[in-house]
Amino acid sequence: MDCRDCTRYDRDERKCLDGKVNPQKWVIAVEVANILGVRALCPLNDFREQLVKSRQRQQDSSGPSQTAR
Repeated sequence: MDCRDCTRYDRDERKCLDGKVNPQKWVIAVEVANILGVRALCPLNDFREQLVKSRQRQQDSSGPSQTAR
């Protein structure tokens, strides 16, 4: 989705009113998610769901975390 088509986009300020980012390339979306977290991506970003699912699979495959006693 193009930001300019979104109701949450401020055309005068040229930015998202929610402070989200909408990278147009997979590599950039991965970098943003690694640095800022998946929540920084726009919910309407084409790559967001794929990133969320891949991170869930990573957590599921790592098994339960060990807690210090």
